[in-house]
Amino acid sequence: MFLSAIISGIISIITWNRRDVRGSGIFSFYMFLIAWWSFFYGLEVTAIDPDLHILYLKIEYLAIPWIPGCVILFALKFGGFNHLVNRKTCALIFLVPVLTFVSYFTNELHHWYYQAVDALTIDGLTIISITPGFMYNVLSSYILLSIAFCLVVFLYILYNSPRVFFIQSFLFVCILFSLMAGYLYYHFMPRLYPDFDITPIVLAFAGIILLFEIFQYQFFDLVHFPHRKIFEHLHDGIIVLDTVNRVLEMNNEAITMLHLENLSIIGGKFDTISTFLSDLKTDLTGLTPIHTTINHLYENNSYYYAIDMYPVFDSINRLECRLIVMRDISEIIKSKNALTEAGKKLGLLTSITRHDILNQIMIISFYIEDIANTCNNQSQTMTAFDRVKDATTMIKQLISFTSVYQDLGIAEPGWYKVSDVVQKAWKTRNVPPTVSCHIDANIVIYADMLLEKVFFNLIDNSLRHGKDITSITVSSKISEKCAVIIYEDDGGGVNFENKSKIFKRGFGENTGYGLFLVREILGITSITIEETGIPGIGVRFEITVPHGGFMVPAES
Repeated sequence: MFLSAIISGIISIITWNRRDVRGSGIFSFYMFLIAWWSFFYGLEVTAIDPDLHILYLKIEYLAIPWIPGCVILFALKFGGFNHLVNRKTCALIFLVPVLTFVSYFTNELHHWYYQAVDALTIDGLTIISITPGFMYNVLSSYILLSIAFCLVVFLYILYNSPRVFFIQSFLFVCILFSLMAGYLYYHFMPRLYPDFDITPIVLAFAGIILLFEIFQYQFFDLVHFPHRKIFEHLHDGIIVLDTVNRVLEMNNEAITMLHLENLSIIGGKFDTISTFLSDLKTDLTGLTPIHTTINHLYENNSYYYAIDMYPVFDSINRLECRLIVMRDISEIIKSKNALTEAGKKLGLLTSITRHDILNQIMIISFYIEDIANTCNNQSQTMTAFDRVKDATTMIKQLISFTSVYQDLGIAEPGWYKVSDVVQKAWKTRNVPPTVSCHIDANIVIYADMLLEKVFFNLIDNSLRHGKDITSITVSSKISEKCAVIIYEDDGGGVNFENKSKIFKRGFGENTGYGLFLVREILGITSITIEETGIPGIGVRFEITVPHGGFMVPAES
């Protein structure tokens, strides 16, 4: 008994130091209760005075009723069934221990736990003989049930564990079998000494095996991670169908993707579930692997999913189940489309720019030849030189524009906070102190990396063409289908006849590329821009971001 108490105490300390491992904390407390019981049971057995026997027995029962509840709780936690451990479950698990504890210490009022207590002396050994009552039998059955439950859980772990966990699981199953055998022997087999409990002796033997298991096979250090927890934490949606296409498994990600409310469809026919997979049910319930992509529209938002189905066969090529994997590739498709669009724009740019540069070179060649023919006419020579200078300047602008435009789409679009981007653009442009900027655009948008260039060009356009401009305002508004970023100034505005021209390439008094570049950058991620201001009051650019391309920052 004392050996069992010492070993149990050592195991309690060791496992408490490993309490970050699932189940080890409750197991440490369980071993502390075992140590408490074994120690005072040893004092009870070695005591001669019957009154001391009764005292030690009462001290033992401070721990004994809670042992089976701890066994069940440990089995659930170590087995990875944490989703079953909640207040309601714990209340059910510890209902019998609470009733037992109360009934034992109030037994003199009702005699539900034991009906009589007698002191027997056999071969000089004093033994307390108890005539059990109803609650004593309830606790005995509950202890046996808790060991059986823990045994079933560890047999399940043993069956499902990889080879590296086999020995440690097997040894623990052996320990549970020995505990059950000792408990059954105490209650149903003839004994040398009446009411002498051999359970502490069995616990000492089991404790020695457990110590060996902890140090040799890393029990509570190397712990099998149950497939259910991995299954639930996958970022892909997983559905498992049986051979007749009933839903066997479905993780939370699949429920979210299919817009279902709960797991009530488990066990139901896959054909009867109304989701965007219904159009693929023939392919998904076949005998050959399927790899396809589906576009799904939900609440005005477009989603793209890669759908894979893998039939699983046994060793003799019989179908066991079907595994359906769903992966959200919406961001990948958006980026791919954006890059494709950028490639098209770059191709167009190459063609147009090459043509324009060649035209300017032809102008230079013509006037150089004209200079050679008219070198005696100073007036014509100066005119020719001016033409050459203008053509050279245009080539420089074209090349400068190309250096900016070539950055379109070279990286995947990302999420940018509009207020931060505007502030950065404002600081980059040398703005006169007489012009103020007010930013009230609390929104994050999915845009090309050159988004800062958009607002830089808008600010530059206001400063160059605005008449007596004093303020610039950037705000935003959100509706169900889109978000709108509004850029305004108090300058002269844009004439009605020019509103449709200002975004065309080459239009304008400066280079003619600023607003054209703005539209191209925004168009990479399907964002549009238009000028809606009133001439004479100021410009008003409305930048429309489609649904799915914007969000409100978390801090808001």
